[in-house]
Amino acid sequence: KRANLLWFSSEPRLLPKTTTTQHPSRSSREANGPPKICPLLQNSPTRKCIVLYSVRKAKSSSSGQGSGARNRKKSSNKMVDKQQFFLPCFVVCAIFSAVITAQVQVDTDPKEIVVTENQRNVSLLCRVGRPIQFCTFTLPEKNTQVVLNPDQPGRDGMTYFGAGYQAGACGVTIDRITTAHNGQFKCSLFDTDRSNEGFINVVVAVAPEQPQIQLEQPTSASAFEVNSEMVVHCISRYGSPAASLYWFLDDEPIYNGISQPEYHEENNQGYSVYVTLRRHILASDSGKRLICRAKHVAYRDEMAETSLQIIVNYAPQALPETTVHGLTLGRTVDVTVQIHANPAPRVMWVVDGMTIEQGQEHDRYAARVPERLDNGAFNVTLTIAGLTLEDLSKRYQLQASNQVGVQDYVILLSSLDAEVDESGGVGVGGIIGIVLAALIVLVAIALIIMARATGRWCFRVPPATGDLNPDSEAHITPHSHEDLHDEKLQQQNPAAHYESEDPRTQVGGDAGGDGGQQKNGKHENGKQQQQSAGGKKQENGKANDSKTNTPV
Repeated sequence: KRANLLWFSSEPRLLPKTTTTQHPSRSSREANGPPKICPLLQNSPTRKCIVLYSVRKAKSSSSGQGSGARNRKKSSNKMVDKQQFFLPCFVVCAIFSAVITAQVQVDTDPKEIVVTENQRNVSLLCRVGRPIQFCTFTLPEKNTQVVLNPDQPGRDGMTYFGAGYQAGACGVTIDRITTAHNGQFKCSLFDTDRSNEGFINVVVAVAPEQPQIQLEQPTSASAFEVNSEMVVHCISRYGSPAASLYWFLDDEPIYNGISQPEYHEENNQGYSVYVTLRRHILASDSGKRLICRAKHVAYRDEMAETSLQIIVNYAPQALPETTVHGLTLGRTVDVTVQIHANPAPRVMWVVDGMTIEQGQEHDRYAARVPERLDNGAFNVTLTIAGLTLEDLSKRYQLQASNQVGVQDYVILLSSLDAEVDESGGVGVGGIIGIVLAALIVLVAIALIIMARATGRWCFRVPPATGDLNPDSEAHITPHSHEDLHDEKLQQQNPAAHYESEDPRTQVGGDAGGDGGQQKNGKHENGKQQQQSAGGKKQENGKANDSKTNTPV
């Protein structure tokens, strides 16, 4: 039995030299351990080994049953030998291939890029972790290969880009993008014994057509009924890459009821995308624009849009009881109510049972034709000549109708005076009364302040009367003419009014008692009054104190 080992390099060609090794016998394998598979792998780690193992077929013998048994035993041993030989070789080759693959990984920057036609100076870069000898870039169209060298100028609008061969970098800068650059670029980086490859996907953006809006069930004049469901599609065709689609109602984004985008490839002409919107129609949607906006890098300003005017047919919308304010009595006034309807309503006024059609006049009342505003709004006006108080008390009814339905409204009138009553609960007379009351209060406060300052009325100080309390030192009384005379004398000769502190020098006898003495030798008005003998009555066993006039 022999195993034939055939050596191959990393390139798909057979090396000129082959090596043949003698397969060891079973006894020698058991003695020497497992066989050494692919011994040349140690000297050439970049080569792959393919083991071709052939076993010669045992010749059949006609030696009888014993010979047949021996042949069956030999065949069984051969199968065991094959398994023991092939399994280690497959494991070694798998590990070796994984190591080689890990060593040749190429980093690309970017992995994918979207550019536009005629875009300038677009750079692509490939890198490995060791120095390289040279590198090439293969273009998507016709597999054109360009050799790039940092020391040489570029050609065909492609120049070397990167940190150099020693840094393991190989890149290219494309001067101007064309449709020929759309596709996958392959970079090949060559070192001493192998080439390493990387791939960069370049998408040359092509602007799609203008987006389109399609109604799933179009109606006449694109009119919808209130509360009906609108199903509408936005389509963007032939874009590379596909555009991004968004829905708006006027300038307000729509987020609800939008399906996931559906993409379709259009026979190598780019991609088409579809987005569906489902929305329940409201009366307020009438007159608004439904907008589909497509965003794409190749669009001017990166945005394009299309729109659809929404028309909704609905009956006149209900309103609560309405009061018209600010009317002036005695003048011609316009009673105006704003309603919403589509199509335009026809109106009729009813004033105390009197019917007035639009465009007609009756007595002092005239009903005008509704005035169209924006978004389905109408001004409905009733003109009253010479408004009276009686007009304010009347009940006004308005009926509006169109092809969809009929609606009734109740209108009340209020003059300027009535507005004041309703807002504050006080009329003109009440306001005048409040102002007069405020003036009276202010005058009263001013009089009180003046009286207090001048000591008049209840703020006047009454004169003091009666005897002094025995515990008081002096009694204060208003000035008299004598007091004024004494004060003048005191100013001329103050020494004449000095009182000695000796009690023996004080005037008055025993009849006056202790009540006649001046305490602590005080000088009061420069004189003392003598007590009259027996002229004062005794109270509670004590003599009355002599009164002293003290100037204030």
